[in-house]
Amino acid sequence: MPRAPKPVSGVYEKNPGSGIWYIRYRINRKLVRKKIGNRQQAIDHLDKVRFLRTSGEGVVATSAKQYTRTKQELADFGEGGITIQKLGDEYLAYIQDEDNPDRPLDQQNPPQRIRAIQAAFGDRPAASLKAYEISDWLKSLKRSPATLNRYRSTLSAMYRYAKERDKVKVNPVRDFSQFTVTLPKPRYLTLDEERRLRAVLKRWADECPDHHRLTKLLLRTHPLELTVAIGTGMRKSNQYQLRWEDCDFARRELHLPRTKNGTSHIVPMIDDVYKALGELQKIQRQLHRIQAESGEPTERVRMVANGRVFNISENRTWWKNALHEAKIRNFTWHDLRHTFCSRLAQAGKSLKVIQEAAGHKSISMSARYAHMDQTTLRNAMSVLNRD
Repeated sequence: MPRAPKPVSGVYEKNPGSGIWYIRYRINRKLVRKKIGNRQQAIDHLDKVRFLRTSGEGVVATSAKQYTRTKQELADFGEGGITIQKLGDEYLAYIQDEDNPDRPLDQQNPPQRIRAIQAAFGDRPAASLKAYEISDWLKSLKRSPATLNRYRSTLSAMYRYAKERDKVKVNPVRDFSQFTVTLPKPRYLTLDEERRLRAVLKRWADECPDHHRLTKLLLRTHPLELTVAIGTGMRKSNQYQLRWEDCDFARRELHLPRTKNGTSHIVPMIDDVYKALGELQKIQRQLHRIQAESGEPTERVRMVANGRVFNISENRTWWKNALHEAKIRNFTWHDLRHTFCSRLAQAGKSLKVIQEAAGHKSISMSARYAHMDQTTLRNAMSVLNRD
């Protein structure tokens, strides 16, 4: 059994076994405690503090939020160098600019990630951040590899944006690889689960008192939202941002001007979807009539679509409750997109058809559903029969 390393004065592991080491020292009679990283990094950092405190060849941090730097580091980073806080603020303004043609569709998650990055590194000069520090911080979040890669991509985009404007010279995120993601087998809605789910939605509408007219109309839209999701395979953001001007009833097509991968996409309108959209139009006309009768100013009335196909932009509450009542577990709205692709594969449609229908950027994304088409596979393997 290897011997325990010899203790080093001023270096300690706050939570034994965590692998995260701290240092402590005094500067101007003030005790400073600071989290560093692994044990060797902590030892090296404390040696740096002691050298600079003695030699005066730099600046020693006087609080946990400050940074100890040599004169050379001060020259490289500069006290006036842009901080991560500023980096995040400028990038956030860029992605939220309505005149920006590259403005992302998702306006909820990137800002949340930026705020988390700023909370962790906000006062750091952007040029001082090291790849291992970013990697260690991401691992400390204890999130899934896919989620960590999204945080990594957001921080890298912040640096890339600043680099294009000559505010930083390097992007430390590029110095370490993405986390390995193992995609699970796609979860899809079985026919029995769909039957139970639709039964719940129908019961909600049936049990709603007739005099609650607005609520009853809203409840009638939920099965239609489900039908459109399963019948088109649209991503949630595309579906709930869909506008009537994007619906070509003559050609039976839905035009998505911009999807997740940055391209436009045309979705054929099958009969179920065509009928669902027609029913949604009738419901909206009833809503407008009721709202007009109320005499309330438009901006104060519930469920105003303003040209959108759906009167709501977020379905989290009703969807969660419906799944619970239908006793469907481990299922998300995005799994309806998997359901769309899986049912095409189960019907024997080719991966190219699935790619075109779902708007996948590459056929490798569609290949996740290849295992669903057991009939085609079985027929292909039948050539090996001896008879």
